[in-house]
Amino acid sequence: MKLKKLAVFAALFTFIQMPIALKAQPKATSEPKILVPSNGQLYQNAVWAPDGSSFAFTSTQFQGIWVADKSGSKVTQITNKNAGYAFSWSSDSKTILTRATEYVNRRKQSAIMLFDKDSGEEMQLSEFRSGMTSMPQWAQFDEKVVLISDEKVEAFDSGKKTNIEKQKMVPDQSFYLLKRNKLAKGMIPDNSTENISPFEDATYLNLQVSPDGKKLAFEIFGGNLYVMNVDGSQLIDLGPANHPSWSPDSKYVVANKIKDDGHSITEADIYTFSVDGNEITNLTASTSLIALNPSWAPDGTSIIFDEPTKGNIYLLEITR
Repeated sequence: MKLKKLAVFAALFTFIQMPIALKAQPKATSEPKILVPSNGQLYQNAVWAPDGSSFAFTSTQFQGIWVADKSGSKVTQITNKNAGYAFSWSSDSKTILTRATEYVNRRKQSAIMLFDKDSGEEMQLSEFRSGMTSMPQWAQFDEKVVLISDEKVEAFDSGKKTNIEKQKMVPDQSFYLLKRNKLAKGMIPDNSTENISPFEDATYLNLQVSPDGKKLAFEIFGGNLYVMNVDGSQLIDLGPANHPSWSPDSKYVVANKIKDDGHSITEADIYTFSVDGNEITNLTASTSLIALNPSWAPDGTSIIFDEPTKGNIYLLEITR
């Protein structure tokens, strides 16, 4: 009799918990609001700093990088170089890593550069050269910057130093990067790479490592958005979507779905996807904004994005 009562109680408890699980899905709590007005620019690709105190963004053609405090009230341009494509923050939120581009005698040349968030002071890690098709990545607790070049890994000293005890806690210092038509896992200090590509002869885009370091999100050019474990297992197809950004707890990915007329984007909404692909939520269904390039705030309470026709950076408050 007692066992039957326990079974009934367990079933009832499970039933009660079901609506709570559904309510845990991310949802918008208000309409998007302008966080940084365009001021004559077309701002884009805003990315939160890891500590959530600020965010950085660029403009059309990836010209220049700006940094704003989390309220959007204090905006500073830290460089006017063509350096805004796929930049990345250091884990201490003090430095931005990027590939700067210039043209010499009509030939494109690029160099790896670091920019201080507060002063804009720049540090050039490599010479300007042609053929730099990949993006530099942070590695080894940000002490190194790595670049795939001619199928080899180049490593540069960033000038940052990490606590020795922290290094002992995480001995496996893998990094993940895009090679030519491949996803690769790299290792420091031997600068080796291991192919973890789930598809052959595919073009991979917008690789993002989850905050817990256990999963990868990426796009296939002309295809869909995927997540998988860092060892290449448990591949999940999330369908057509672009520009992924992870939730702080690594349980969701936010990305945009777009429609176009063959020439320009006509519609775009921001969706969240659970990593198992079972939960999909449109966060911007109630607005007519063309919402692109979302970035999930480190505290989990908001998402920033840009709008290509207006040039503003928007803030969308969310809850779980």
